[in-house]
Amino acid sequence: MMSALKKITQAWLMVPPKGSSWREVLRPATRQTIRVLVSIVTAWVVGMTLHLQETIWALVTALIVTQSSITQTMATARDQITGTLLGAVAGIVAVLLEMWTGLRWLPFWIVLAPLAFLAAVQTNLRFACITLIIVYLFPSEGSPFLPMVTRLTAIMIGVVVSLVVSFVVLHSSARKQAFHTSSRILRRLDGLLEGALDQKTGWREIETRNEACVALLIELEGAVEEARRERFSDLEKRDPVLAALPRLMRRLLNDTMLVARAIATGRAAGNTGLVPLYKSLSHTLRALAHSCEQRFVRKQDRHPHQPEDKDILELLPRLEEQTRPEMRFVMSLFKDDLERAVGVLMRDDASAAKGL
Repeated sequence: MMSALKKITQAWLMVPPKGSSWREVLRPATRQTIRVLVSIVTAWVVGMTLHLQETIWALVTALIVTQSSITQTMATARDQITGTLLGAVAGIVAVLLEMWTGLRWLPFWIVLAPLAFLAAVQTNLRFACITLIIVYLFPSEGSPFLPMVTRLTAIMIGVVVSLVVSFVVLHSSARKQAFHTSSRILRRLDGLLEGALDQKTGWREIETRNEACVALLIELEGAVEEARRERFSDLEKRDPVLAALPRLMRRLLNDTMLVARAIATGRAAGNTGLVPLYKSLSHTLRALAHSCEQRFVRKQDRHPHQPEDKDILELLPRLEEQTRPEMRFVMSLFKDDLERAVGVLMRDDASAAKGL
């Protein structure tokens, strides 16, 4: 019984960074499940409170629009609203054609064809066809326009509820995610350089590690974009260090690949001075990663062996002391960007990232 309970716990929960709140423990899938359920229940309650005749469309909309992030929810909500308005206009045209011709299906196909073409050209207009089907084909009694208004109202309620839930219910901190991802990128860069120094690691494997870093970079850009959506104030003014992270990490990744290529070339040529070079780079990258990690955990006492920014800056000039000209060139580029990274991540000086 205990072993089964442990497996269930491991499947639905994760070990969070030390100092994180309980909601950060929940896996993204678990949080999203709860958010969708809350959206549906809230849409149902609002619909019942307003005595909507067809609350079901609010529930369906809440299910569709509620996404795992604010950015995705807002994009889906925008598409839903645009499609709803376009579909409503098409529905009105179809009703008028039905009243004029006395036919049921011919007006539907007449207005559906251009909507299908628009959806094929612009995929975010796909909700227009769905809205047309909802407001026109589903059976209703009395005036053909009254059910249309009711259904459109329910759809809009579902959109509003989804947006509210996305902002207030179990929304994971985009800032924590961004710095956590940045830390992972920096440690992956350390592993990439270590692979370049290893005789057993081929260049194909190094490129595979680079692709993993690119995937994390895309994840970082998504987290920073999410942080922009969390508040109405400008992120560059509110948290300039966070805003500078994608540009900084992208530059460090490019520099690391150049250095990895130079190290791999020197390794093949029998250059024996590469190990001290890697140790210096590894020390710097791990110090920067640790600095990122400190931003999403509670403030702790400083470890006696934790490097300070001045220690790293004193170490960087040595990186250019290389005999091979190509190594001196790439290390000069890397040194400049590492100095920027130290300024941004260890001194909170976002201006150091200017020019990236």
